[in-house]
Amino acid sequence: MELGDNIRTIIEESCEDYFLGEADLSLPDQIVTEPYTSLIAIYPRAISIGITLPQNITKERLIDGNLNYNEFNCKINYITSNLCELLVYGGYKALAVPKSGNIKDQIFRSLHYMAASKADLGWIEKNMFITPEVGMGVNWGTVLTDAPLDIICPNL
Repeated sequence: MELGDNIRTIIEESCEDYFLGEADLSLPDQIVTEPYTSLIAIYPRAISIGITLPQNITKERLIDGNLNYNEFNCKINYITSNLCELLVYGGYKALAVPKSGNIKDQIFRSLHYMAASKADLGWIEKNMFITPEVGMGVNWGTVLTDAPLDIICPNL
């Protein structure tokens, strides 16, 4: 089984409706990547995973932070930890970017959004990440790695 298939299997064991993308963070885009220069030097690529949130969650609840993200954060942290284990076992470096319990935590949230944006899964607008399919109804996770992109997600 290919590494890309194993990545999908790990994600699909935890959720049915998800986004998956890969990004080369080493490509020049200094404005976006500058805060993460030291991380990108070690982990030049990213796997971006998004879990689609239930449709009954309103835009206002997402923006105001009235939604309890514990369930979604735990699920993303579980997935990214397992992906890291898979990559390390395959001989690559990997780092799961943690999901914060605080929705207003800009440090990690901006890294998740940057990776998803560079993976062409959507765009950043007014400090929110928007996908064409479900708008901002996605909870994002990121794994930084040195694994080649064609090995990470060869079918993308």
